[in-house]
Amino acid sequence: MKPLFDAETTTAIQQLCDETCEAMQLAKKSHEHEDVAEGLDDFSACLAVALLKIGLATGFVEQRYPGFAKEIEVKRQRVIQALTEEQQKGQKH
Repeated sequence: MKPLFDAETTTAIQQLCDETCEAMQLAKKSHEHEDVAEGLDDFSACLAVALLKIGLATGFVEQRYPGFAKEIEVKRQRVIQALTEEQQKGQKH
């Protein structure tokens, strides 16, 4: 099989994925604060880091495969549509 990326890009993407997972693990723990404002601040910071890392990984792939970011958005919209339809079905029953 032909690799999708060169070794340097693969390493960078793997690191960004690891860092995204780490940020999301921290986000899961952010509810453990006694102070709501502090907890929300930590949660939003963790999500911001995760979104940044996802954006960077997307950018790396987009450089090699133009249109990749658009394809992500198309898939995101499909998921939103499917979830909305599922929710509407659940409300009818």
